[in-house]
Amino acid sequence: MKSSAPTRRLTSLYIISLSSIAALAIAGQFLIQQQLNRQATDLKILTTAQMRQTLCQKLLKNVLAVSLTPDSELKQQRIADLEEALKNWQDSKEGLQSDMQKMLSAAELAEIKPTFEQLEPVSQAITEAATSILQRQSQGAPPLSPPPPPPAGLPNPRNLRDRLTQNSPSQPLPSPGTAKLPTPSIVDLAGPQLLRAEKEFSQLTNHVIDWYGQKAAMGVARLKFMEFALLGVTLGVLVLEGSLVFRPAVKKLQETLDALGVSLRQVAQEREKSEKLLLNILPEPIANRLKRQPKAIADGFAEATVLFADIVGFTELSSRLSPQELVVQLNEIFSAFDLIAERYGLEKIKTIGDAYMVVGGLPDPRPDHAAAIANMALDMQAELQRINEQNQRSLDIRVGINSGPVVAGVIGLKKFIYDLWGDTVNVASRMESHGLPGKIHLTETTHQALIADPNHDYELELRGAIAVKGKGEMQTYWLKGRKSVYPIASSPR
Repeated sequence: MKSSAPTRRLTSLYIISLSSIAALAIAGQFLIQQQLNRQATDLKILTTAQMRQTLCQKLLKNVLAVSLTPDSELKQQRIADLEEALKNWQDSKEGLQSDMQKMLSAAELAEIKPTFEQLEPVSQAITEAATSILQRQSQGAPPLSPPPPPPAGLPNPRNLRDRLTQNSPSQPLPSPGTAKLPTPSIVDLAGPQLLRAEKEFSQLTNHVIDWYGQKAAMGVARLKFMEFALLGVTLGVLVLEGSLVFRPAVKKLQETLDALGVSLRQVAQEREKSEKLLLNILPEPIANRLKRQPKAIADGFAEATVLFADIVGFTELSSRLSPQELVVQLNEIFSAFDLIAERYGLEKIKTIGDAYMVVGGLPDPRPDHAAAIANMALDMQAELQRINEQNQRSLDIRVGINSGPVVAGVIGLKKFIYDLWGDTVNVASRMESHGLPGKIHLTETTHQALIADPNHDYELELRGAIAVKGKGEMQTYWLKGRKSVYPIASSPR
């Protein structure tokens, strides 16, 4: 529960950061799309303004063409062209202002309004003048003739445009918001003054185009600023996400991995302890079989050697020692016996009170099982003598050994133990109980196994026939020692 609160907080922060980035992305796309739409409209408005200029120039050219064409047949074609140009001019009159009213704010419309107020009378005058000239030419008016020579002292115009505009010189266009242009009359514009009106119209339209172009450029600048601003905000959110979400999350993950590593090491250590404990109870091959298939195990072995040992005088010793001291003394003796069994590759079966049981030749069969048990019995006597000298005791052991077939395995459901069954086990126990303190008592079977060993080096002594409970008369022997040092090799475990 303690670790779930930080995890929920990190998850919430992560969701909030992702939602913020998504919201910024959506807002950015919306604003950018809006600006792109505005740019498309800006292009349309600028195109409309330029088209209006072009139509004005085309109208002027058609007026001049009609006025200057003497050929009647060609004149009719010019008149038709002028009619078409006049119609296009009239159709485009409201387009520019209508488009700008859709896109501009009230403040921007107020800013450009004076220019449109100046454009309106000039545009109207151009329309009326072109209409008047069209009507006049349609009624068969003669073409314009060259002007008479100017009076003495006046400059001679060099072309038609100078002749048309010499009496009405062009004046600079007032800026938007200043005094309005005087509305030209039809009489003024119906003739040569149409050129001046076209020039004024072009200047006013250029002003509109320049002004709106600046607005469009400002829109592009705003779009770029918006893109950089969104990029900066997104990077800021990512930085905050890294510091507030990912860094703590990585730290938490590292802590979790460290804790998991510790847990895994602890599990491995506990498993190793369990394995060792299990191997202290059962032989390794038997333990592995039980782990693979947990059921009763019983294996028959044709040749094995069983040893029973009992500590003589231990009952009398237990009456003089406290239970704790008694257990310590017994543990010291049996621990030394365990080390000897491990050295010779033998399998300890169990201890019962002050009795010790060990077997050679299983669970892994070996040909020198009798020799290995004989060597262990001799070493047990020597080790107990060392312990007596160290603790100033006078303990002794009685050992019985028998060889033959046995059944070994694990039975039951709880408190598993690897145990032995069969007549060989019973006779080995009888050899111990019918033996003497400090003596190693052997059956005829074990005696034959020892003398048949190629490394036979033991001092054996015939005890003779004795009565054994349940078996009758049996020929037995004493194992007294080795003729020389015989380091027998342990079998592989």
